[in-house]
Amino acid sequence: MIVWGITGVIGSGKSTACNYLKSKGYPVCDADQVARLVVDRNTAEGKEGFAQIYKAFGATVLNKVGQLDRAALRKRMMTNPPDRDTLEAILHPLIRDYIQNIMRQWKTQNVEIGFIEGARLVESGFHKMLAGIIIVTASNEQRIKRLMKRDSMAEDEVRMMFGLQDESFMRRDSKVEWKNEKKEDVFFKQIDAFLDAKLKKA
Repeated sequence: MIVWGITGVIGSGKSTACNYLKSKGYPVCDADQVARLVVDRNTAEGKEGFAQIYKAFGATVLNKVGQLDRAALRKRMMTNPPDRDTLEAILHPLIRDYIQNIMRQWKTQNVEIGFIEGARLVESGFHKMLAGIIIVTASNEQRIKRLMKRDSMAEDEVRMMFGLQDESFMRRDSKVEWKNEKKEDVFFKQIDAFLDAKLKKA
């Protein structure tokens, strides 16, 4: 079994790529969804992570019913880099453990090739456990339009989000690039060519 990571800055098209892979029957684990699960106080997997976040940040990152307020947490991360470091020190080990378990399940299921999607695979050090990293790229103009439409975000908020991610850092550790610059069928042809090449080698 081989497992590749899929990364890229926000709005580049990672989800589009992963949805296409899933439609073709390839397993994909979304590390960002895992990050939510491992801090959900209502799940067995999330109680420990929630407790650690509460201990680190207190009630300032909770909503009225005592759940994590993701908007408040995100705002705090954007305005206070040391808090972001603290959060990542909590999250990354929990995410790695969860994904390692997923990969073990894939192996028992005789999966030939699988994918882990995440914006911070490199920063978390998880890329060292993978066959390689694929970076999905798009122009800033395209990304701004997508995010403003998808998430109803203002342009200044989108640009602030851009500042939280370093594409050059991702590119440094990526072995493959999928360019999401034109129509979807052109984008998907790059993915098909990658699959054909890797499966022939397997």
